[in-house]
Amino acid sequence: MHLAVCFTNFGPYHLARLRALGQLLQERGSRLSAVEVAGREERYPWSVAAGEEPFDWVRLFPGRVLETISGAECRRAILDWSEAARPDVFGIVGYSRPECMAALRWCKSRRRTAILLSESQAIDKPRVWWKEAVKARRVQRFSAALVGGPRHRDYLVTLGMPADRIALGYNAVDNPRIEQLATLARASRPAELPNRPYFLTVSRFVPEKNLIRLIRAYSAYRRTAEPSTAWDLALCGDGPLRSRVEAELDRLDLRRCVHLPGFLREPDLIPWYAHAGALVHPSLMEPWGLVVNEAAVCGLPLIVSDRCGCVETLVPEDGPERSGFRVDPRDEAALRERLAWMASAPPELRRRMGQRAQSLVAAWGPDRFAAGMLAAIERARTNTARGRGRGVPQR
Repeated sequence: MHLAVCFTNFGPYHLARLRALGQLLQERGSRLSAVEVAGREERYPWSVAAGEEPFDWVRLFPGRVLETISGAECRRAILDWSEAARPDVFGIVGYSRPECMAALRWCKSRRRTAILLSESQAIDKPRVWWKEAVKARRVQRFSAALVGGPRHRDYLVTLGMPADRIALGYNAVDNPRIEQLATLARASRPAELPNRPYFLTVSRFVPEKNLIRLIRAYSAYRRTAEPSTAWDLALCGDGPLRSRVEAELDRLDLRRCVHLPGFLREPDLIPWYAHAGALVHPSLMEPWGLVVNEAAVCGLPLIVSDRCGCVETLVPEDGPERSGFRVDPRDEAALRERLAWMASAPPELRRRMGQRAQSLVAAWGPDRFAAGMLAAIERARTNTARGRGRGVPQR
């Protein structure tokens, strides 16, 4: 079997997943073509280096930035590559970008299997009936799907994808590498880190990340906390709202205790996780929240918005041990209360919460993505054997 998977631009998350998938396919006598549209993306300015990979690395526009490439160019490039490579199965991320829809059309015209990779959930944004009808027609053209967790599966079911054709495990980070880097980072404390306990938030500075409300909740927490034991706050990231964030910090006189290290690539970011007291992720809209995975790998207790797609997986509310708390991101008072509780909790309790987070995320690493992809392909094959749709060649 020749499997192709296309992303807009490879970051550390993508490479970790693709390496696990490529290795698994090699062990089974199959191969993977990993296709990225562009060499760079303005939205996520990450940088990755290619090694001796267990897959064929295909870059459609090596010297271009994603945002400068037209839809027509994307469509033509993926169609030309597909016709030349002729993969048996195509993993397609979403159902909106031009190259994704072109790849889906190619699969249908060449009787190839199309696997949808999706992290959309119903609560991400207000839904409009006619847009949902368009999505439903597109979703129903895929043979099977690989999604993040239960919420993403349930949303695809509402769009007409049978539940028995949906596998879980799409959203994964490089658990082994992050854990290794965190262990090394704890051997010393970089000078740029706060010299006292701190809450950590990692996100782009955009409205849906809810940073202004977080800052206000943090300010309310500081007003009632004992100054000698109050935690600082680190906001790692950057984006168009940075000036507004800085203005709010000035207005609330928080510059002395809120840290803005900017956008950090993985080697520089992991020490911030390794030495943090807890992660706070207050997004108003978050299809999954991979930074929660990263924090869990590093053993941090979690305070996570109930809008995040990962909460059912990484912040379950049942069981004897908690990994952290879900919070309504619109409720400043509730957010303040969770900050105050976490900062005042006994260290041993926080440690156990972090261990619970680690144990939960251990089952959702790159190997889970690889296994999930093969499970989705097998479900497409089973569906074909039952006489519905078109599936994978029996090889």
